[in-house]
Amino acid sequence: MDAYKLNFAVKQTNFKADFTYYLNSKNTLDFGLSSIYYNLNPGDYEPNGSKSLVAPDAVPAEQALESALYLGDKYDITPDFSISAGIRYSLYAYLGPQTVDRYAPNLPRESVNVLDSTTYKKNQVINTYKGPEIRVSARYNLSDDLSVKAAYNTLRQYIHLLSNTTAISPTDTYKLSDPNVKPQFGQQVSLGLYRNAKSNTIETSVEVYYKKINDYLDYKSGATLILNKHIEQDVISTQGKAYGIEFLIRKTAGKLNGWASYTYSRTFLRQNDPNAGEVINGGNFYPANYDKPHDFNFTGNYRFSHRFSVSLDMTYSTGRPITLPIAKYQYDGSERVYYSDRNAYRIPDYFRTDFSMNIEGNHKVHQLTHNSWTIGVYNLTGRANAYSTFFSEQGGIINGYKLSIFAVPIPFINYNIRF
Repeated sequence: MDAYKLNFAVKQTNFKADFTYYLNSKNTLDFGLSSIYYNLNPGDYEPNGSKSLVAPDAVPAEQALESALYLGDKYDITPDFSISAGIRYSLYAYLGPQTVDRYAPNLPRESVNVLDSTTYKKNQVINTYKGPEIRVSARYNLSDDLSVKAAYNTLRQYIHLLSNTTAISPTDTYKLSDPNVKPQFGQQVSLGLYRNAKSNTIETSVEVYYKKINDYLDYKSGATLILNKHIEQDVISTQGKAYGIEFLIRKTAGKLNGWASYTYSRTFLRQNDPNAGEVINGGNFYPANYDKPHDFNFTGNYRFSHRFSVSLDMTYSTGRPITLPIAKYQYDGSERVYYSDRNAYRIPDYFRTDFSMNIEGNHKVHQLTHNSWTIGVYNLTGRANAYSTFFSEQGGIINGYKLSIFAVPIPFINYNIRF
């Protein structure tokens, strides 16, 4: 019997203190400090039931402490022109207990290149990363209902997300930065145009952005991400870029209200370091796992009366990238599978429509609770959106499969109580 339980956990304990000091009517100062303690369980594997023959296994937990100080200033130069600037200094410490391998420099991180291993005690500082994060923005009112905003900011991120995109049950794996895995660093510049109409009841905006990414974590071909005790040997550091344009229109008042948004965005990665042991796609840019060029969302509400309204939600996005087996060949007396370039194909596009009716109770002011009913249908069109894709060989033939969840309309009823 092979019944098992696979557990993951990301726990964070946060402390934050924010302060605001009004220098004068035009100048406001913000400052503060924050701290995040990470306690990450990368995965443990255990039998499910007394009859299971599964042998328990676990990846050692990870701990880290991220602290920061920040200072920001908002200055209204004129009634129509304001600027905001700030700096945040981030300090990250990777903590024990942990055993860390040290690899030979300028060689791939592989088991044959391990020089030695060091074991650290609980809460012992293993290594640190630090540096400033900067943000600058400016806003100018072209008229009473039209404004433009420009911004630049940098960001450091110490926790990494790795996704297995071709398994029957996709599982996300988290990894903290350590001596062998650098934190991510990004720089973004954006420019937006905003306009309000009809006494600010209709909001419209368009915004463009461009982002540079350093040390984004991706995985090697054939990597094992689940229960990998030396995951640094199966991941690679990449450089990337992202850009896009976002459109939004929102109606906030009246019987008919809601919003619609459309985003065209691209995210590309590149790994061209020969010392990493593998050069992906010849060192050229390739789409990131979360690259979805087209994304459209619509939410509409119509209130027939104070007690009855209907809502319609629609969402569409391009299918995420995927790497497919495209050929078979013979090598060393056995049959092998040849895969396409990294993320050269895509799963089917995602589309879903939800509909609901909202029935309010009476609107008496003096009552203990305010109650309401919500009756609706999830996935109204019954579209079989792909939750995951995977491949299986049967009789020498490799077949691709798509797993869908909730591929039929799902009715639901909610009873809400508000105090």
